[in-house]
Amino acid sequence: MGDPAACAACVASTGWRGSVAALNAPRVITFSPSLTIPLTRDCPWNCAYCGYRRDREGLMPEARFEELLVTARKGGATEILFLAGEASDAMPHLRTELKARGFDDFVAHVRWACERALESGFLPHTNIGAMSPRDFERLAEVNASMGLMLENIDDAFNRTLAPQKSAKGRLQTLEAAGRARVPYTSGILIGLGESRESRLRSLDALAEIHARHGHLQEIILQNFIPNEGSRLSFVPEAPALEEYLELIEHWRRVAPGVAIQIPPNINPHWESLLPWTDDLGGISTDGDWVNPLNPWAPPERYAQACQRQGAELRHRWPVYDGYVEKGWISARVAAVIQARDGRTRADPDGPRHPIAETQRPHGPAEPLTKALRGEALSVDETLKLAQADGAAREEIREAADALNRRLHGEVVTYVVNRNANFTNVCTTNCSFCGFYRPPGHPEAYTRTVGAVVERVLQTPWVSEVCLQGGIHPDLGLEYYEELLRALKSALPGVHLHAYSPMEIHSLCRKSGLDPRTVLSRLRDAGLGSVPGTAAEILDDAMRDQLSPDKLRAAEWEAIIEAAHHIGLRSTATVLFGHRESWEDLIRHLDRIRSLQRRTGGFTEFVPLAFVPYRNRLGGELAREAGVSPEALAEAGVGRVEQLYPIARLFLGEEIPNLQTSWVKLGPERAAAMLRSGCNDFGGTLYEESITRESGGRFGECLTPVEIEAAIRSVGRIPRRRTTLYGVPA
Repeated sequence: MGDPAACAACVASTGWRGSVAALNAPRVITFSPSLTIPLTRDCPWNCAYCGYRRDREGLMPEARFEELLVTARKGGATEILFLAGEASDAMPHLRTELKARGFDDFVAHVRWACERALESGFLPHTNIGAMSPRDFERLAEVNASMGLMLENIDDAFNRTLAPQKSAKGRLQTLEAAGRARVPYTSGILIGLGESRESRLRSLDALAEIHARHGHLQEIILQNFIPNEGSRLSFVPEAPALEEYLELIEHWRRVAPGVAIQIPPNINPHWESLLPWTDDLGGISTDGDWVNPLNPWAPPERYAQACQRQGAELRHRWPVYDGYVEKGWISARVAAVIQARDGRTRADPDGPRHPIAETQRPHGPAEPLTKALRGEALSVDETLKLAQADGAAREEIREAADALNRRLHGEVVTYVVNRNANFTNVCTTNCSFCGFYRPPGHPEAYTRTVGAVVERVLQTPWVSEVCLQGGIHPDLGLEYYEELLRALKSALPGVHLHAYSPMEIHSLCRKSGLDPRTVLSRLRDAGLGSVPGTAAEILDDAMRDQLSPDKLRAAEWEAIIEAAHHIGLRSTATVLFGHRESWEDLIRHLDRIRSLQRRTGGFTEFVPLAFVPYRNRLGGELAREAGVSPEALAEAGVGRVEQLYPIARLFLGEEIPNLQTSWVKLGPERAAAMLRSGCNDFGGTLYEESITRESGGRFGECLTPVEIEAAIRSVGRIPRRRTTLYGVPA
């Protein structure tokens, strides 16, 4: 796959009469670094192939909206893609919610969202379904570009899958966009059983509209793939490679100069089609909301594929340069481009596609210089950093601090949260744990749902509740669901951060269900995110020493990946300071980074220092070393001081939040790590007991006043956050 000669041979063997030589093989292939914000997923229409639609989710909460803008900034996005279902104003519950927020209609809400994106330095691209000429008048000023898929011109075929949609209505929207001089994206949807003739007629209809208005900057040849939540009862045969080539040749003939986009996350032939592809589309850091089972790979993977085809992958704006040059954008949009790029003039050799600093070519560099440029360190390079000593360690710390300041400035965040332990009964018998009690132990407890809720209601001011418990042999999935529902009913505004991968693994074994199903049920019951604990060291040989009855490393990864794919974010952790080597630690970091590249679902990385006082492993290590547990803990300080900077440099911008742990290190030492690459102080942790039961010496909570004092003690600025790093209401 990916060989142009092989593609040509394939086409020739099918008897297709098109001329492969006539197809355009561009020197540059582009993409737009983007982040998607679904303003609402509610839709009164019910297209059989749609996995985006929901019934009554309502509008995206404003706090979540602001969180996503922060995520976009940290992820390097330039485009914000705003999505919605069709005919949003037709739904009474959305009209009620819009009125409550002060908007006369849905377009007013969309305009507000676009204005917030522009104010934050992003370029909006809006796709909210069919629109009227008046809608374009209201939104053109605050959008760099807009879009709507034609899908198919054949309404007789459309009625079989999308009875409310009409080609006429969508063509009217495309005409209105052209008259409003809006740079526009459209395209066709293939692979649903439509006829070859209807595909070509659909392209002809788009070409005719473009000939009248000149506003189509690109068309998408989008293939259908099965989606979670869609009603389509059959999976049609995917279009063959030669079918795409026929469509490409046809489009080049009827609309020369209009770019062709092939989405690489859903098209099985994308690499073979690169010689004839102009654009890979918006590659979003938060996944594909229309095709949620198929998130994008990191841009580096697509860049490597382009290089194999003799092409270069470059960034572009959501609005193509020709439309900037012609003055089709508003002064507000032009100002954002000017601020980001310093110019709005097209290059003489073709469209300008800004290249991120991290993609510009550099000569050989030492690991620290490389990391500070935003380039990814290899495992071998990072191992060399871990082996440094003396003055070199201080250079590493300074580099990590510099990178952290570049990402976050002087701000250090924290969350007001509490733990809620529902049982300490556990059959896993981890050597490092002092919290668990075996079944039947006189100190064992299992609380009723009502008792847990009663304890949580003692701290109604927290924004997060973290549910923690042992692996109880008799608690089934229904208990975990009931606990979430009860807490959500009692404190509807609280975020529930709950149930580690080990707990999910146990629930899967008890219920016979797969992780995605278990997690989906828990999410529907109120679960907001998942703690990435139980990772320990992601190496099975090391896990056999620490906790042989625990889930395997690959099982941990599979559960976390399933959580991310259904929209549940998670933390990532490592347990260090026991029997592990530096190679174990760096390879653990590498597995975490690789998983983040696949899903983008980690909110933060949390190194957890081993507490050796009241657990079996601590006793074993102290006896082997011939020292007290206190001396053992103090000897681990050096590893603490090394690991935080190395984690920052290795994970870089890919997991931008690095959390120190006051409960493991104490407030003073935890604050010192804020000068070693950390940007987050963790949480208040009311009723912390996991570390305390292992002999932790630093109490079971810190107040916000105490946390902010610790942050200020090292010259940083404290800022309260939500679980997902947004701004609290």
